[in-house]
Amino acid sequence: MKKGINWIGHKGKKDKPYFRDLFTWIVGFLLINLYIVPNTIALKSLDPHIVSAMAGWGVIVLVFLSKIILGEKLFRSDYYFTLLIFISIVILNVFEYQEAGERVNTAFLIISASLPFLLFIPAFIKTFSKKTRALLFAAVSGISTGMIIVTLKVVVSDSGFFIREYFSSPHFYLYLLFSITAFFSLQIAYKMGLMMIVGPVQYSAAIIYPALCSFLIFGNHIHPVQPFAITAVIFSVTTILKKHK
Repeated sequence: MKKGINWIGHKGKKDKPYFRDLFTWIVGFLLINLYIVPNTIALKSLDPHIVSAMAGWGVIVLVFLSKIILGEKLFRSDYYFTLLIFISIVILNVFEYQEAGERVNTAFLIISASLPFLLFIPAFIKTFSKKTRALLFAAVSGISTGMIIVTLKVVVSDSGFFIREYFSSPHFYLYLLFSITAFFSLQIAYKMGLMMIVGPVQYSAAIIYPALCSFLIFGNHIHPVQPFAITAVIFSVTTILKKHK
């Protein structure tokens, strides 16, 4: 999507580069939204902090597809950090507690849901530098992506895979709201900032926020080893993205 972002705000004749960028952007949009199917299935039995950490695999796929399709360079460190992400995700699952049931703390859910919209306020203040505002929009996108996982967890816990029942759940409409927010704020961040800034912030927020929500909203017990594994995933993701700036 970043590669095709130039079609937004394009001025002048709609020539071949414009339609190439538009096509690339649409393909990226479709690919990035396919994750919702396996995530929905996974959330039936896994907690949000486990599912969100799986986002690390998305970066690995992105980097290796860039090599295959775009011919971009792979660094030796890419392989090392891919292995670290794999080991970290294994550790997250090995040390996961089996919870008896899902309990939703509505107060913390409301507080958690309000944060990305509060961040919109400084993001639109033009007295801040362009880099700072791009960082804020990236954070909004990442936190909203995290809330997508959280709200989906509530919906799946309440209704299972009976999709018809989703439409009667207010949490499903929160999921839709966060999907739109995550999408548009990411586009603005991409347009304003470098991938080196936007990517690490967006991915890190998308992994960290559901981990906090697992504890605060669902009351999930997090093993002392798991924060280190989550930190390792975030460090690996940000390092890979910075290498491929």
